[in-house]
Amino acid sequence: GPRLTGTEKLTQANRWTMEMFRKYGLSNVHLESWTIARAWSRGTARGRIVSPATHSLTVASAGWSPSTPGVVRGPVVYVSARRVEELAPYKGKLKGAIVITAEPQKLPEPYEVPRPPVLNPYGPPPEAILFGPAALRFARERDAFLKAEGVQAVLRDSDKAHGLLNMSSIGGRMYDVGLLPTAYLTAEGYRLIWRLMKRGPVEVELELSNSFSETPVEVHNTVAEIPGSEKPDEVVILGAHLDSWDLGTGATDNGTGSMVLLEAARALQKLGLKPKRTIRFILFSGEEQGLNGSRAYAEAHKTELAKISGVLVHDTGTGRVLTIALQGNYQDREVMDRIVAPLRQLGLLELSLRSTRGTDHASFNDAGVPGFYCMQDPAEYRKTHHSQSDTFDKVSKDDLVQGAQVLAAWAYNVAQLPELLPRKPAAERPARED
Repeated sequence: GPRLTGTEKLTQANRWTMEMFRKYGLSNVHLESWTIARAWSRGTARGRIVSPATHSLTVASAGWSPSTPGVVRGPVVYVSARRVEELAPYKGKLKGAIVITAEPQKLPEPYEVPRPPVLNPYGPPPEAILFGPAALRFARERDAFLKAEGVQAVLRDSDKAHGLLNMSSIGGRMYDVGLLPTAYLTAEGYRLIWRLMKRGPVEVELELSNSFSETPVEVHNTVAEIPGSEKPDEVVILGAHLDSWDLGTGATDNGTGSMVLLEAARALQKLGLKPKRTIRFILFSGEEQGLNGSRAYAEAHKTELAKISGVLVHDTGTGRVLTIALQGNYQDREVMDRIVAPLRQLGLLELSLRSTRGTDHASFNDAGVPGFYCMQDPAEYRKTHHSQSDTFDKVSKDDLVQGAQVLAAWAYNVAQLPELLPRKPAAERPARED
């Protein structure tokens, strides 16, 4: 089922994966704990347009959204601002409003191939625009302004066709309660409101009910190893995230990556291989709220980072691995070409120069460890990702077997290198910002 960070279901999944690693015969199997400020539980959500005509809306609370004080009703106001100074014209004009902060994005036409969420080579990836440090900082400043002005709630566009919802968090990396009740609308509902606003005032009614833990909550990463035979203190890491959002069951985001990791571990152990370096398998939690589990791991192990050769993460659903993205680690291009050469028979393409910050490899790149990402066939990932469509029936077994082969072979080949993978010069590493 869904494995939201801070819930008992994620803890059960941690325990189950630990049991499976032990069953497969891996070593040093354990849970590593870290703490979140508050756990969040989804309650009920309902909404409707009440003027200029009555129309039901399909809505879901954003992660870590507070509740509304019962049913709230107010005019919808579009706050068009991308910088703090652009908020000034709205001062004194938002009391009692229900706010939207973005125009609807263009959805694919009926006969248009949907745009891939990860493999688009043109421009920055969507998550860099939505979740980059500067954007996150502005969002906090904007929400503080909206709350001070008396805004009742915020509505977000799910940006998925055919009634699918989307999900993300508003509480930030520290799992704080969001400043304002916030709900996702289906693309159809959001676009209806937008069209009506072009003709005149629109009034919406909304009720959100959610709950929070009273105290901080301990959460975990699951860790297991195949110890190195010659250099056991030097490590190669394979990673995926075990947590999920909760509208579906977290099958393709990222149950698939988690199972690929388990299968790679099982296969390497069963083959009886003795890698020169330790191969470590980590199932991170808290990825969906800002790569928190991998950031916590990198911080807890900062004295050991110099001996981590590299990290490869699988986190784009059920599709087969097409290639490995270097994530700005151009210093590794030549050696990575040799590492993946045997994987051409699995259908891997030329290494990609693509960079994205959307998953746990980024926490290691930020800390100076070469972090790489599996670029996969989209396989409807844009539909299932964070939506109620993220369920087990969307999983392709053959593609996951191929993914496990890629991870296992990559990890073993890196473990056998004469030296650790080259590091990016310190001057080229991204600045850490929260």
